[in-house]
Amino acid sequence: MILTDEEYVPLLSVMAHDPIDTLGKATRHNMLVKAECSCGNVRYCRSADLMMVYGGGVDPQKLKFDCNRCKPQIKITLLEVHPEHLPKRLMIHKPMKIDGKVVWHTERFRG
Repeated sequence: MILTDEEYVPLLSVMAHDPIDTLGKATRHNMLVKAECSCGNVRYCRSADLMMVYGGGVDPQKLKFDCNRCKPQIKITLLEVHPEHLPKRLMIHKPMKIDGKVVWHTERFRG
């Protein structure tokens, strides 16, 4: 079968979806936010926890994370979590707003 230019639809445009550019979209996909420092310090956060503190319209790439070892630029990565492949020993850093200040708590990842 030969397709003309009018019938041809590139595969990427059919299967592509919108980029995940807000915490709300990342939460709908049950994603983790990974903040990684160049010194090797890594912090994982649930996008839902971040959304509750910073709002659903915030771009995860624009979040500000500090490293307690040094002061470099932090690299932000979104990670999709599949229920069949849950990490066993991952610690999650959960932000909470208390008296107008953001306080971070650590808990074990349970999916």
